Amino acid sequence: MVAGLAVNAAYSQGRAADSVAQVKQGEVVPIGDGLMVKVIKATTSFAGVKLKGEPVVVALEMDAGKKGATLFYKLSRDPGSSEVLLMSGSKKLAPRAVIEDFPSWGQDNDKEIDGLDPKETVGGTTLTFQQKGTISILFDVPPEEAKTPKKLSVMLRVVLPTNVQRSFVVPL
Repeated sequence: MVAGLAVNAAYSQGRAADSVAQVKQGEVVPIGDGLMVKVIKATTSFAGVKLKGEPVVVALEMDAGKKGATLFYKLSRDPGSSEVLLMSGSKKLAPRAVIEDFPSWGQDNDKEIDGLDPKETVGGTTLTFQQKGTISILFDVPPEEAKTPKKLSVMLRVVLPTNVQRSFVVPL
């Protein structure tokens, strides 16, 4: 079973399910009228986050233009409830930490490393921003999975200006 489909089915109860798009790294994915997203493998530093394996960092680069957008996403250390997962072969790897960098937030743009609490499996994050911003996500890949091909499974929901959900998978 494709993780994006499982995540989407669990999330979109009562809504028409969106299809899971296969996109290339760096390809622009439009979400609704106002948001463009692309996924790239990144080298962002997550100093102080202890890992058991190899770090894999992905960046969701976003552009909401001058109108701006409100985005909802859910990260969790539990691969069963996170809506952004790293697939290593058939293994689902949940994120360990995140950095949000949105210059339109002005002084509130602290670019702080947020370690994910393994006990938090509910809720999510809602962001309102204009123009460009980046969500960098750290994954801890076990040493035995280091050489296995990776895919990032992502589900994002734009709340404003229109309520639209997109799921996509990106080979890394």
